Amino acid sequence: MWTGKFRGKDVVVASTAGHLYTLYTDENDYPTFSFSWGHRWVYEKNSKHLEKYYRVLEKLFPNAEYYVNACDYDIEGSVIGYNIIKHLGDTRRAYRMKFSTLTKEELSKALSNLQPLDWSNIESGLARHILDWLWGINVSRALMSVYEHLFGEKLVLSAGRVQSPTLLELLKRYIERETFVPKPTFTVSVRVRYGSREYSLTNAFEPFEKLDSAVRLAQSLRKTRKLVVSNVDKKVLSLEPPPPFNLTQLQLESAKLFGFSPAETMRIAEELYLDSLISYPRTNSEKIPQSIDNAKILRNLSSLPNLGAYASELLSRKLLSPREGAGEDPAHPAIHPTGYIPRKLGDGEAVLYELIVRRYLASFYPSARVEEVVYTMKEPGAGVLFKLVGRRVLSQEWLKVYHYRKIASVEVPTLRVGEELEISSVRSLKLYTRQPQLHSKASILKWMESSGIGTESTRAQIIETLFKRKYVRGKSIAVTNLGLRVARILSALFKEITEVELTREFERKLREVALGRVSRKEVVDEAIAKLGSKLEEVKKALSNSRGSELKVKFGLSIGSRCSVCGGDAVGREGGLHLCSLHLAAYQNLVKTYETWASRTNASFDDYSATLLKLSTTGRFVKDVIKYLMKRDR
Repeated sequence: MWTGKFRGKDVVVASTAGHLYTLYTDENDYPTFSFSWGHRWVYEKNSKHLEKYYRVLEKLFPNAEYYVNACDYDIEGSVIGYNIIKHLGDTRRAYRMKFSTLTKEELSKALSNLQPLDWSNIESGLARHILDWLWGINVSRALMSVYEHLFGEKLVLSAGRVQSPTLLELLKRYIERETFVPKPTFTVSVRVRYGSREYSLTNAFEPFEKLDSAVRLAQSLRKTRKLVVSNVDKKVLSLEPPPPFNLTQLQLESAKLFGFSPAETMRIAEELYLDSLISYPRTNSEKIPQSIDNAKILRNLSSLPNLGAYASELLSRKLLSPREGAGEDPAHPAIHPTGYIPRKLGDGEAVLYELIVRRYLASFYPSARVEEVVYTMKEPGAGVLFKLVGRRVLSQEWLKVYHYRKIASVEVPTLRVGEELEISSVRSLKLYTRQPQLHSKASILKWMESSGIGTESTRAQIIETLFKRKYVRGKSIAVTNLGLRVARILSALFKEITEVELTREFERKLREVALGRVSRKEVVDEAIAKLGSKLEEVKKALSNSRGSELKVKFGLSIGSRCSVCGGDAVGREGGLHLCSLHLAAYQNLVKTYETWASRTNASFDDYSATLLKLSTTGRFVKDVIKYLMKRDR
């Protein structure tokens, strides 16, 4: 707690540590739609420390002339402050501070210009909390009940409005990769000689499906022994600077450059914000409004070691208008440095701070200019094209400060249309299509954003929850057996209320609440209606069936064990009982053989033996092949 005076009045600043109130119910069954707000430390484990904050506020509130919610200016901060004022004070005597940095100047300005409570944020935030609570408690309770009926185990499980479709996407990618069967393609690799140097060419044609096609082309090239330049395309490309970061772009970039998880980036960014070094990080904006004094920030940054010279250059060139991106956020600008100079930073803080400063500085620079020349070549009288691409940077501009973006110069000779080049080598190549990559924490975050589910503030936490629940594991995210079981139950029993389309639709409705176009009650009532009917249906099914019967009824089993792994079989193919993963693998194996046979004339045994050697063959496909080989010995 801090005390002081502002404009002749006594001011008391008292802190909280996130939400002091949470939703709860006294009902133990599902579905339950009866809830109240209560003290968080009473209803949530590991929240006992919050009571001391509450006791301080409880003593202060009766003597206050008015109350100011100075929590972060976002939905969460609005709900945190509103609940405290509502339960301990009087919202009619309440105001809101709006700020995006914790600098002395901006806080003084915000306190001098208090605003009414931001009811649009409050209503949208309350609606979001209620929806997430209703989804979470009801679907989680139903999920645990179903799981116990099916597998005879009592486990603490969770499902959520955003968590569940995210898990289903991770499983979808996991199955795509681990049941993948690569297909063969054929091409040629060509090098040409010009003067004393050799150059590798890029093929301007798709790989062939038949080996004979690649062999014929290679033979023709060896016979011709030359290529002719058929076209010269020389142009200067203008590479625009990147805009300042929003949170998602910062999380994606720091994952790519430093290997930070989205949650780790969020944690470090919040520390930099609390140290007054950067603006509020939980923003979707890629814009710096004119109200921000960029010249002052640049003057302060000019004293930074290594980076100060760039700030000074921008000032001397009067480059004071940053490039804007498409992302908008009415509450906060893009993430930018405040101009306060750090004293000492930890390793993670130092690299993230430098990344944010470099991105901010880069946004002021003009576009970089890159000259690119593309020579198109072909055999005399033939139609197959090859390319030789050269590149050189004419002006670095923003590239010199944002050195994470590399534009490599590629030296090539100066050629004319009609000029001939000697072919120095030709090789026929067999290639294999590559399997999709497993999601990383960064890529699933990007998927969540592009799918319109979750918020910039909650996505990283939801991803971490999936790991905490042991549904997924690994940097390249694999789904565990538990995660597979949970995902299958959700897909079989709760499909309508766990798919991304419904989650996206409710995200849209929450934005409508924030705009005042629909009421909180309308959105909550609609959610209750959708949840209620589905949950009652599941509950009725559980009361009328045993575990083994339920597996068959819900399409989770055909009453047999998988021939390959011993798990619950969901189908029968080729005389085998197969679980969902090995069924998909078997089907892909059989289907893709048709392609292999037409392209290579390989027998099924040779095809299978080759797949076992390829690193790109899915794990479950290899399981099936090994089982078939062992069975047929």
